[in-house]
Amino acid sequence: MDGTDPLERYAVAADASHEEFLAAAKLYARAVVERHDLSVDVSDLDWEVTTRAKRRAGAVLYRDGEPETVRLTWGQFANEGWRAAAATVRHELVHVHLLAEDGDPSHGSAFRRLADELDTHVRCERFTDPEWWVTCVDCGARLARYRRSKLVEEPGRYECGDCGGSFRVEKAE
Repeated sequence: MDGTDPLERYAVAADASHEEFLAAAKLYARAVVERHDLSVDVSDLDWEVTTRAKRRAGAVLYRDGEPETVRLTWGQFANEGWRAAAATVRHELVHVHLLAEDGDPSHGSAFRRLADELDTHVRCERFTDPEWWVTCVDCGARLARYRRSKLVEEPGRYECGDCGGSFRVEKAE
């Protein structure tokens, strides 16, 4: 590989197709694996794009402790661009590596250490606006809700986990 930063080398524009985005993500993943000596074989994984996810930028699907699929969220790429999506690729590679090494899919201390080394997030920033905001009338805590849920439908049945207060629901603008 030449001296070009892989983040820039494999960057794709916002008008990329799903196929182009996934191809770039896999090439980028291979470069990250090589640079950080991760226990990941990018070719052994299925790579998918989801257009449904609203809160999750990516996911590793696994069975019996074995990673099978890396799923990336189109909404994050479309709204936040390649840099954010590349950070999610690194995040998911941390999961795959730790599953291979320790059978650990969590965001625990080993994850946090490796995420720091790979300059990626532990939790992603919101990249899609919610449909509703559920707000505690006592302490002001706000919860984003993307789908109609029991909490959205019947907020009076629930209390704030921070202060025990009651909730009100507002349709997001």
